[in-house]
Amino acid sequence: MGSARMTTAQHLSGGSSATLTKPDHGRTIRLDIEGMRTIAVGSVLIAHAGVPFMAGGFVGVDVFFVLSGFLITGLLAREVSRTGRVSLSTFWARRMKRLLPASATVLVFSALVTYFFLPITQRKDFGGDIISAAAYVVNWRLADRGVDYLAEDIGQSPVQHYWSLAVEEQFYVVWPILMLVIGLVAAKRWKRGAFVVLGLATVASFAYSVQQTADSPATAYFVTTTRIWELGIGALLALAANQVDRLPSVLRAIGGWVGIALIAYAVFVFDESTTWPGANALVPTVGAALMIASGLSPTPGSPQRLLSIKPMVWIGGLSYSIYLWHWPILVAAQAERPDMRLRYLVLLMVLSIVPAYLSNRFIENPVRFGSFFKPNGRAIGMGLALTAVGVGVGLALNASVSLGSNVREASTSGSPGAAALLDPANKDVVWSDIKSVDTMRPLATGAVDDRPPFYDDDSGCQVRGGDPKPKLCEWGDTSSDRTVVIIGDSKMAQWQTALEEIAKDEGWKLIQITKSACPFTDASIDRSNKVDCRQWGRTALQDILELKPDLVIASHRMQDALPEGKTDDKDATVDAMADGMARYWKTLTDAGIPVVALLDNPAPTNQPVYECVAQNPEDLTACAFDRERGESGSGAPAALRAAKQVPGVKILDMSDTICPDGGRCSAVIGNVLVYRQGTHLTKTFVDSTKKQLADALHTASDGAFGRKLPD
Repeated sequence: MGSARMTTAQHLSGGSSATLTKPDHGRTIRLDIEGMRTIAVGSVLIAHAGVPFMAGGFVGVDVFFVLSGFLITGLLAREVSRTGRVSLSTFWARRMKRLLPASATVLVFSALVTYFFLPITQRKDFGGDIISAAAYVVNWRLADRGVDYLAEDIGQSPVQHYWSLAVEEQFYVVWPILMLVIGLVAAKRWKRGAFVVLGLATVASFAYSVQQTADSPATAYFVTTTRIWELGIGALLALAANQVDRLPSVLRAIGGWVGIALIAYAVFVFDESTTWPGANALVPTVGAALMIASGLSPTPGSPQRLLSIKPMVWIGGLSYSIYLWHWPILVAAQAERPDMRLRYLVLLMVLSIVPAYLSNRFIENPVRFGSFFKPNGRAIGMGLALTAVGVGVGLALNASVSLGSNVREASTSGSPGAAALLDPANKDVVWSDIKSVDTMRPLATGAVDDRPPFYDDDSGCQVRGGDPKPKLCEWGDTSSDRTVVIIGDSKMAQWQTALEEIAKDEGWKLIQITKSACPFTDASIDRSNKVDCRQWGRTALQDILELKPDLVIASHRMQDALPEGKTDDKDATVDAMADGMARYWKTLTDAGIPVVALLDNPAPTNQPVYECVAQNPEDLTACAFDRERGESGSGAPAALRAAKQVPGVKILDMSDTICPDGGRCSAVIGNVLVYRQGTHLTKTFVDSTKKQLADALHTASDGAFGRKLPD
């Protein structure tokens, strides 16, 4: 993206054309490539605006990757041919002058968007995103978030689009070093060596991309290793440009139009359900390569003339800036007007050209082409300074989280949580009617981090998407021969800390088998990781049968699953989920293993509770919600249906503790915030329910585990 206005690759082939190239600040640029950039950025903007019949516009990024690989490799190849080496300082200085002035400016703008338009609870996440974007590693951060079931409430980051810039920047760091090494080692055969090395890397990356896209699409979309082959296609074309240019012009002309057709097909046919990148990404990337090849030299009948018209060239020259500016503008607008109509979204994308032009005219070009930053040392120093600016605004955004609230963090003694329900002095308290509190634990701005500690260690106790192998973690009295297994998704895992304390008190071993977004059911679920969920569940069932525990406690969040033979998410039903759960439970009870179904807690019915509390600290009643609706929107109905099918399965229901007012569920109980991200309970609140949980477990296990509370 940031490298597209570069010296023309016609110098590789020896061709030239006054009508299809033009000088620009001492360089010669190919006008048709500028036109390709217009197609790429236009496709992205159309898709982000939500135009329904062009949902595949995201492929514009893939076109940018091919262009960048071609142009950067051509630049490096010419330098090696001319001097026998690569000046890394010169190369990186040029990249910094080209990319960082606009990038740092938009990072500052994105921080302002986050501060003024987005919930305060998002600042920590998006501040971290800005820091990662400044360091050009945000793609890895987003990949990690994409498979994090606990990141369900995180909205669209204003710097989410920087992921593609990060991929390119990582390529710009590694590839010139490889070219330098190859040039030194291979000497006169450096081009052949470069072609072999890059060819192997491209093939390996493509194979990995296909495999990873099938196994973990949320990760595959962002990581560099699944995308490098797209830059590799362009790079290989640059290295083979002389040979390609010798092909008959009629073939290259036809190829150019085929390339346009392939990109158009991708834009109009692909959508969010298309697995990506993987093999499907061959369509736009091969299309882009064919278009580039058709313009290596003037080719009668090719798309060159169409791509070289002035509006296409002008927009193409601004495409990097347009790409940077359009997304945070869109995020701010949708935060202010979530129901903004399509026509206005499209207009907003068009208007993003205005700040892009101003940025290009008054920030990018003066730095890029001015004399002051011509020395490499100054340019690199400027780049490092701008990187520091990006990191700084991210840190400042994080620091701003603690500003503007009068609610202080409560001490442990001042926040009894669910234990307050056991105090006779509170028997008439209606918790959902309490409008405000002076202290609270955790604070709403830190709620997302108030979760079981195993999420933050390297134990792997909560298996993540893409991994079908169960992980068995032991807690409590690990030497005991009395064993309880807890199994399910993160809604089961949220109770681990309280159950661990009970296990320690009573001398039994607690074994955790949990996987993000995966209920313990012999049914296909309507999620992208449906295959590994089923594999995980079947293997976990065998593990439990071999363990022969004294009790199994199961819980989950998901409401429905796909009946056998169905593949469309719209066909998912509660009965299919319940039937699949019942099959597993019956297998266990037939083996003499007791099963307890811990019902999912009521699900908030409006905005996330912690966000509501952060925005309404003086009116907590606005954050309460209807208990009946919350229960119907949880995983509890499926569990209740499954329990009816398997005699002997007992129900453990904590809803009266979570929502003690009967009809309403409160945001804060006993100065403890009840909910964190999504429908999950805060660890602090879960731990405060220890006595009630022990009581309920005692009843559900027929007195084998837990204990009766004293009257």
